[in-house]
Amino acid sequence: MVTWMNVGWVEVRASRLNSRSGIPLRGSRASTHPTGVPEIAKSLLALACICLCVSPALSMAEEPQVIVEMDRSRIYQGESVLYRVTLNHVENPSPPELAGFDDFDVTPLGEQSLDSRRVTIINGRRTETVRRGRAYNYRLTPRKTGMLRIPAPTAEVDGRVLRGRELTLRVVAPEDQDLVQMEITVDRDSVYPTQPFTVTLTVAVKGLPDPSSSREPLGVQSSPPALKIPWVDDDKLSDGLEPAVDWQHWLGRLQDRRGVGFGVNSISRDSIFSMFESQALTFRPSAKRVTRRDKSGNEADYWEYRFARKFDPKQIGVYTFGPATLKGTFATGTGQAGRLTGEDVFAVAPSAIVTVKDVPEQDRPDCYIGAVGRFRLSAKLMPKKTRVGDPMTLTLELQGKGSLDGVMPPDLAGVPGIAEQFKVYEATEDVRRGTCRFTYSLRPLVEGTKTFPPVPVAFFDVDEDRYVTLRTEPIPIEVAKADRLSGRQIISGPGSMGRNHKELEARSEGVFANVTDLSAVRNESIRPGRWLAALGGMAGFYLALALVVARMQRLSGDQSRMRRRAAAAKARRRMHAALDELKSRDVRRGTDNVQAALLGLVADVTNLPEAGLTSKDVGRQLAGFGVEDDLAHRIVELLQTCDAAQYGVSSVGPDELRQEARTLLDALIKTLKRKRLFR
Repeated sequence: MVTWMNVGWVEVRASRLNSRSGIPLRGSRASTHPTGVPEIAKSLLALACICLCVSPALSMAEEPQVIVEMDRSRIYQGESVLYRVTLNHVENPSPPELAGFDDFDVTPLGEQSLDSRRVTIINGRRTETVRRGRAYNYRLTPRKTGMLRIPAPTAEVDGRVLRGRELTLRVVAPEDQDLVQMEITVDRDSVYPTQPFTVTLTVAVKGLPDPSSSREPLGVQSSPPALKIPWVDDDKLSDGLEPAVDWQHWLGRLQDRRGVGFGVNSISRDSIFSMFESQALTFRPSAKRVTRRDKSGNEADYWEYRFARKFDPKQIGVYTFGPATLKGTFATGTGQAGRLTGEDVFAVAPSAIVTVKDVPEQDRPDCYIGAVGRFRLSAKLMPKKTRVGDPMTLTLELQGKGSLDGVMPPDLAGVPGIAEQFKVYEATEDVRRGTCRFTYSLRPLVEGTKTFPPVPVAFFDVDEDRYVTLRTEPIPIEVAKADRLSGRQIISGPGSMGRNHKELEARSEGVFANVTDLSAVRNESIRPGRWLAALGGMAGFYLALALVVARMQRLSGDQSRMRRRAAAAKARRRMHAALDELKSRDVRRGTDNVQAALLGLVADVTNLPEAGLTSKDVGRQLAGFGVEDDLAHRIVELLQTCDAAQYGVSSVGPDELRQEARTLLDALIKTLKRKRLFR
């Protein structure tokens, strides 16, 4: 390490010093500065100066302090900033207090411990920054535009209040432009729990000027516009919302492998496949040409792109979607040599709100059990022939689509005809996948031939916006009189006669009173060996049965295994459709299905998302499978040829593509089967 410092008139260079003593290392030569000062004296002088300079700084740095930092000082409306408050040189700190942040939505992003030291020397001036404490991170989202004041945070340390510094943030409103129009809409602004709704972000891009008016605006972008949609990340959704499909499958259907479209939330390939690559992905919904009014009120040609996502609400509450923002450059005219010219655009779509309301109190029946949706009811009573006092089992089953999270068992004691004729025990409840099963134990109290009364169960129908009451069918039963046993039936029973049978006698004195014949007395001592052997056999049988059942459940529930086993048949179906399309000279759809067959086969075998898989990824996966280099190279070339054919620049005809695609898919499936990768 070489450190240059200016100390008065002496320029000191300290090099090759022993880390402990500051003495030159063995074998070095003590040089002399033109001033005549020996090298060791200069080194000692330098160390002394450093100590003199650092000591006051260290004493000051050890004082507790509140450090406030922000990643940007100027943003557009709808954007957010990262805000950090560091409690430096504070032992066991408590989170700071953020008071007066009324102009911002404050989202905590976690905290972290700090223990770092940084030394910088610029033009001979040494600066040391020490951070020992805890940093608290936040995301600030402004609620309005203009120059906003960010109040100073405070923290209580050792009985005194420390204050950070106040910051300012400039929030710029979007400029008045008509190149991009954005809006967020919902198909229902008020729903009940389990009643699905769809949130749609519409991005309308103004058509290109002549002579390029027939071309799609996104197709001429040098870089895709950056779109931020707050409701993409499943992990950041509210607890009461459940998406119909996860975000990978939702956006995966919209991905454009050619790089045309929008960049959404900075999603890149490394967020799906690995941490070693970073390639931005683009997403393009189907475009629709429409006529809209521009900012001047005139009708103009626009291309509309819709990002629609469906949600199922599980809890009541108010849910906000947005705002959504877009940054990009869009064409506005034609310059020299017919080249398009453009402008930078920042657009904001205001938020939309959906209210999930509770079911109404009015007209709520007494037999309402808390189910919301649409259901059907069935009942089963066993046995149907019994005696007074014998146990019976009643099972009520509610099946359908909706929310069963808050269901309660029906109160049978309130049903006319049940409490008077049956002893009802507490019900057990089992809720699974849209089915709720209530099981009751009953004992009849009255004899006779009768029917078990219908049981009413009410739920709230979200589609009809009303309560619906269902009733089980009456169940015919026969309840006989309970038997009473005589004393002779208690001490003996039918079928007990034998060759050596001696009639039992009932004696009031006791069981063994007046017994003089020892042959009437049997050895009733416990033999533990037989019991232990029987219990061991039962335990072994149970363990073996449990292992078999567990393995069958694991195999049947292994989605990745099921995906691998169905991969070959799925790829052949796709390829068959592709060959038919190529035969009919539909090159675009044919090549797209050829890609889907090959990419889908590799994705299914490796249990990777098919969306975002490229020819380069396929090449790496095939190499990992141990596929022959020639076959892997031909498959990658075919995928690249399909890409080129979709742009209309491929020199390979449809017939050649058909033959090559069929041959390579068959060869790849045979290779993967030989390597047992479909198991």
